Amino acid sequence: MNRLQLLARLGFLTLAGVTWVACDRAVEPASASPRQSLVERFDEAELVGAVEPKAPSDPTAWRFDGTRVAEDADDATRGWTALHGVEDLRVEGDKLVGRTGEVPLLEIPLPAQGIGDDTVHAVEIRLRATAGSQLGVFFLAEDELDVPELVEELREDPTADLTVDLVPGDEVREYRLTSANAGFAYSYSLSSIRRLLLMPTDEAGAAFELESVRIVSRGEHLASVASGIGWHGHQEVYRESIVSRTPERVVFELSLPPDPFLDLAIATLEGAPLTFVVEGRARGASEWSTLLRRTVTTPERWSQANVDLGRLGPGPVELALVLEAETDGQIGFWGGPVVRARGARPLASAPSIARRALTEEREPPQGVIVVLADTLRRDHLPMYGYARDTAPTLQRLAREGTLFEDAISQGTWTKVAATSLLTGLYGTTHGLADMSDRLPATVTTLAECFREAGYATFATSSVPFTGKLSNLHQGVDVFYERGSIDGDFLAAKTARPFADHLLPWLENVRDVPFFALLHVFDPHSPFEPAAPWNARWMDADVMAEHRAHMERVSEVIESDFMKDQALPNREEMAASGVDAATYVEREKIWYDASIRAMDEEIARLVERLEELGLAERTLIAVVSDHGEEFLEHGRHFHGYTAYGEMLNVPLLLWWPGVVPAGLRVEETVETIGLMPTLLGLSRIPVPAEVQGQDLLPLMIQGHPPEALGYASRPAFSERRIAPEAFDDDEHPVSSFVVIDPPWKLIRNTERPEGWPEFELYDHAADPLNLHDVAEANPAIVERLARRLATWREEVEAAAVSVEASLEELGEEDLEQLRALGYAE
Repeated sequence: MNRLQLLARLGFLTLAGVTWVACDRAVEPASASPRQSLVERFDEAELVGAVEPKAPSDPTAWRFDGTRVAEDADDATRGWTALHGVEDLRVEGDKLVGRTGEVPLLEIPLPAQGIGDDTVHAVEIRLRATAGSQLGVFFLAEDELDVPELVEELREDPTADLTVDLVPGDEVREYRLTSANAGFAYSYSLSSIRRLLLMPTDEAGAAFELESVRIVSRGEHLASVASGIGWHGHQEVYRESIVSRTPERVVFELSLPPDPFLDLAIATLEGAPLTFVVEGRARGASEWSTLLRRTVTTPERWSQANVDLGRLGPGPVELALVLEAETDGQIGFWGGPVVRARGARPLASAPSIARRALTEEREPPQGVIVVLADTLRRDHLPMYGYARDTAPTLQRLAREGTLFEDAISQGTWTKVAATSLLTGLYGTTHGLADMSDRLPATVTTLAECFREAGYATFATSSVPFTGKLSNLHQGVDVFYERGSIDGDFLAAKTARPFADHLLPWLENVRDVPFFALLHVFDPHSPFEPAAPWNARWMDADVMAEHRAHMERVSEVIESDFMKDQALPNREEMAASGVDAATYVEREKIWYDASIRAMDEEIARLVERLEELGLAERTLIAVVSDHGEEFLEHGRHFHGYTAYGEMLNVPLLLWWPGVVPAGLRVEETVETIGLMPTLLGLSRIPVPAEVQGQDLLPLMIQGHPPEALGYASRPAFSERRIAPEAFDDDEHPVSSFVVIDPPWKLIRNTERPEGWPEFELYDHAADPLNLHDVAEANPAIVERLARRLATWREEVEAAAVSVEASLEELGEEDLEQLRALGYAE
């Protein structure tokens, strides 16, 4: 793959060579595309008055040669503490040395004045260790630390906040840990760090020599490098950005379309006033016109600052981004600067056979919105026969659109399933199986496809591993991580605050093509929704009794994670003395109420589309990543098994006048078919590597699906061991699934003692897989096992190789990918 192919796949190229259409007029030249990203064109820009980067400062560094942060100069360890598992700790020459035991932890002394108000950009460590495979750093917000509890947690899961592969040997090596090495959180605020711990190696019996540790803040890093591009966040809202300094001018040569504007957000790191100026002139003119002058005084906050470019275009122009302040070198962020055209249509390819059969008259949708409802079982929705009125809005969308009655997820927990949804790939192929896995930069996401076709793109992530920690931000212009909204993570209710962010963004892009992924967490545990929804189907007395039962149950739960959410397994449920049927029924009431609360936010979305006149031009898909278990197979939560309560998910499509109304598709389908289906409806080419099938042929009545390109085939899914995410030492299960109606076969390739290798279920009559009939049907087991084996060979052969996909790139290209967060 050459550089242009990769950058095009990542959305780094303008869409030159394709006719741009706006207001029913074909416009030339072809270089005036419906989307011109200044980030992507930064290497073509002229940087006038460039400010020299500052030499790296050393404000937060620990050394053992007399230069250090520790206050006690007479301390033999320079203030460092052997917190656990470290023997013979001492300063020897200019190094801190010691020998490790089990779970070795060193506590780093912090200065009394703290270590700053910025965020951590990197931790640089110079270290030698004789053995081990991992080096880790922990940022703790607690003033008091329960060391035995921490050590016990690390015995179960030794993942640090930042980790890097350790190279044991006789030489001191330098390690640089950044967000690419993060285990779970998005970023770390220096002001929140109360305890700083270092795990010099993960192996007992190793000798180590520590030469230095240095924390590099984001501001320090940006001041030390030349102005350029990067993936930057403020209050956990991320945009591809140009970063420049006062008094620099970044000048671009562009060809403007009719009715153009600059879609732009601006931000600063410091509280000192910083003025953002956008100037423009016709190419060859001598005078610049000021198009925007906006002064920012509140740091760490994006401000939308769209700029009307109508007085300059259409045609060739120069555009300058300028920063002004009292002092030179002050840093400013130009967030997601993209030239767009009001009234532009997205770039469209020739329609597929199925798309032509569906409708020949309608243009591609102006807007596409995917609502990804985390942990939503389809058997708790009224359009799938559930008695409780949990989702009147979704029921309306299903009535006015197309409902897929038997959609199967390709993963049993969010990181795997969401990645499959957004890439059209099976888990074995995309490679994400555990918490720390990242999507290779060369895999194309759904957002990238839409952005390349000229759509503005937006996404929310309700849990860190559906965002930049999985590289699922690829192709997104504005990305809201979970940390961008207030509230406790375990509250798990994000639909309202994320809808609050999506609705004004829709107004901002109302005149251009747009794509949005709304990932909401409301059905997820803990199940109790906010008032008034928590009392929707449960009165105050019952609610109080249920909370008391939750406390009783928590006392006997071993897992800290499950204890915090009062989610017992079957044995713990019995040990608590609380009636299991009553307990689960009340959990389901809150689960259902959370669905209803989420449904109200989807109603707000549809209402806003109608107010903006966009409803008839917007395609909406509603889908879930996986379901949830309520003791059907002896546990709570999800991700542990591949039974029906995990994999049977809802899927519906709504686009008035195009998607057939009231259609219910009975065929068993895979959720990785959503990506090619949305692209097919939008007349956007489907990436060649996509493994999902376009579902449009199933939606066209009067035409055999096979004649429209659909190949009837089984559905497949998988659950692979993920020790970072689950307690797989106690529950080591790797399961691979084939559903070929009416049968569902599970092959447990790795399993606890007593588990069968093969399980067979009547998928239609026993959707929750409660009655294994494998012994009575050996011929069916054998047939489906062969089909499953063939599928596994196919997806393994197609597995993405990070090294192979990047090996042809030069260092300059890799640095660009790293700057935008797409490569390590």
